[in-house]
Amino acid sequence: MLFKNIKLIDESFKARGDMFVRTEGAVITYIGEKCPEELKGEEIYDGRGKVMLPGLYNMHCHVPMTILRGYGDGLPLQKWLFEKIFPFEARLTGKDVFWSTQLGAMELIAGGSVSISDMYFFIDDMARALYESGMKANICHGISSMDNKAVFKDMKGYRDTIALAEAVRAGAYRTEGGGEDSRILADMGLHAEYTTTEGFVRQAAEAASECGMTVHVHVSETKSEHEECKQRHGGKTPVQYFSDCGILKNRTLAAHCVYLEEEDVELMKAAGAVAVHNPSSNLKLGSGIAPVKAFLNKGLNVALGTDGASSNNNLNMMEEMHMAAMLSRGASGDANAISASDILKMASYEGAKAQGRALCGKLCEGWRADIVIVDTDRPHMQPDFDTVSNLVFSAQSSDIVLSMIDGRVVYKNGEYTYIDRERVIFEANRSFRRILGEL
Repeated sequence: MLFKNIKLIDESFKARGDMFVRTEGAVITYIGEKCPEELKGEEIYDGRGKVMLPGLYNMHCHVPMTILRGYGDGLPLQKWLFEKIFPFEARLTGKDVFWSTQLGAMELIAGGSVSISDMYFFIDDMARALYESGMKANICHGISSMDNKAVFKDMKGYRDTIALAEAVRAGAYRTEGGGEDSRILADMGLHAEYTTTEGFVRQAAEAASECGMTVHVHVSETKSEHEECKQRHGGKTPVQYFSDCGILKNRTLAAHCVYLEEEDVELMKAAGAVAVHNPSSNLKLGSGIAPVKAFLNKGLNVALGTDGASSNNNLNMMEEMHMAAMLSRGASGDANAISASDILKMASYEGAKAQGRALCGKLCEGWRADIVIVDTDRPHMQPDFDTVSNLVFSAQSSDIVLSMIDGRVVYKNGEYTYIDRERVIFEANRSFRRILGEL
C-alpha cells in the first residue's frame, strides 16, 4: 500500500507534512518526501487532509468486560467488584467471553488501538477472538487465591497461561507476512495484593521467572487498598510488598499506581517496571489521580490504558490521551506538565516497548506497519497550527478513518475487515440478557 501526500507523526513524535509511506507485508518499507515509483497492483491511498500516527497500545484492559458496560454504575471499587462484577463474572462461559471480546475489539480498532495488554480469564477464547479480529495482544489470566494452602501452579489460570504460551511457540498466532513473530503473546497475571496471600504471590513471582514472562498486576489503585496493605504487611506498600515477594525481579506491568510513595517509584524505576496510567477509570470509580508528572520526572516508565469498559465506560485511547494530558496539567498546576508529544509517545511507543514488541510503536522504515489514519478535515481539527496538539486535545475516535495492523487494513471508513459487526452485537447482548436472568 502506498500513502501519498500525507502528514505523519515521525519517530520524534513531531508532525511532517506531504510525505509518502509504503507498506509491504507487515512492515513499512519507505518513508520520504519523494513519491517512489508505484508497484504493480499496489493500493494507493490519497492522504490529503489526513494525518498518519503510530498505532496505539492500550496497556491495561479487561476487554471481555465490555459485556458489563454500565453494570454496577455509581459504586466504589470494592463494592462494585464484590457485589456486582464478581457474581456476574461467575456465570460467564468461554463463548460469552469470545463474543464480548470481539465487541470490545471493534471499539478498540475503530479507536486506533492496535494492541492491548489484557487480564481476564477464558484466555484461549480471548486469544482466538482478538487474533481473528486482526489485533495484537499480550494476554494474561488474572490469577488470585486467598487460600493459604493454594499452589500457584495448580491453578487453572496458570495452566491456561502455559497452554497459551505453548500455542504461541507452536505458531498458532503468528503474524501474517511477518516471519516468526506472534500477534498474541502470553503474560503472567496476578490480580492484586488484596486477592492473594503472601505465599501465593511468592509462587507467582517464581513461576513468572521460570517462564520469562512479564507480570501484569493491579497496584495501589485506591487509597483503602494501599493503606490496608500497609496494615497487613508491617507498613509495606503494595509495591514494597511485591518487591519483597520477588515480583519486581520480573518485567512488571503495574496497573493504576494512583497512591505510589516515593520509595515505590524508586523501586519500580530500578526494576524497570512500567506504571500504567488509567485516568478515566480512576476518575469514574472515585479512586483518585495518579501523579504521572512526578513519575516521569523521576524517570519511571509510564504507559496508558483504558481499564475495562465496565469501569470507564469505553475503550477509547484517543479520549485517554486527552484525559491524561488534562489531568497532569490540572493536578500539577503546570500548563505543560506533560507535552502532547510525550502523551502520544506514552500511548504508542512506550506501550509497544512494555509489551516486548521490537520495531513497533513508531513510524519508521523497517518497523511494523501499525498505522492509524485520522481525518483532519473536520471543523474541530482546524486550523492545523499544531498537529500533535490537535491529536491529543481535539481529535475524536470518530475521526479515525483507517487502522492497519502488521500491514493489513483491519478497519476503513466504518467497516471491519475481519469482524461480523451485526453478529457480534447480537451474540454479546444475548449473553448479557442470559446472565442477568440468572442473577
